[in-house]
Amino acid sequence: MFTPESTQYLQLVGRILIDGSEEANVLFRQFIGQYPTPISIKNMTSAEKERLLEEDERMEVLLAAIELGTMVVRSQAPLLGHAYSSQLLSTEMMDRLSGENQESLYLVGTDVHNDIIDIKKMFVGGLSECSVYPDRVFRRALLQSANGIAVVHNHPSGNVEPSSADIAMIKRLEKGSRILGITFLDFLIVGRNSYYSWRENQAFHKNEEEKS
Repeated sequence: MFTPESTQYLQLVGRILIDGSEEANVLFRQFIGQYPTPISIKNMTSAEKERLLEEDERMEVLLAAIELGTMVVRSQAPLLGHAYSSQLLSTEMMDRLSGENQESLYLVGTDVHNDIIDIKKMFVGGLSECSVYPDRVFRRALLQSANGIAVVHNHPSGNVEPSSADIAMIKRLEKGSRILGITFLDFLIVGRNSYYSWRENQAFHKNEEEKS
């Protein structure tokens, strides 16, 4: 059964490979047979790419297009401006991290006006975990003379619920910020299309308690 994504994938590959000749049709069918979905291309090894290039020169154009698409997805615009809300910052970071398939953690530093003065990828982990060292987070914040910090962590799985390790890290960062006199703005977890905000979650539960 074809989905809109799979149909578009076939059309895009066809536009590059098919030129009206039977040879090109065969090449297209062979390629789709080996790489039937976008994810199968994403998992293509360097050896497989070399083999494709040796088979037909038209593959060079296709692989260049794939590489260009990957570069576009991973490109990162400067995230400097005003940190108005957790929602806006999360939306920006969703775009920034959309091409990453490993967990990572970014530190966002702000000045006294809440303007973003620094953003730095601090840690990179595996598919489902990322080790974080608070001393390095605070060292970076102090070196940049940050008045406030927000920590942004991605979950490639798409599930933005904080893990027990995330909760423990939030508490350590909040405590450390208090000791150093740095405003701990938020701890954000971003997925593909959603986010978790520690600050918003706290505010929600506070409102619920006040109502009851």
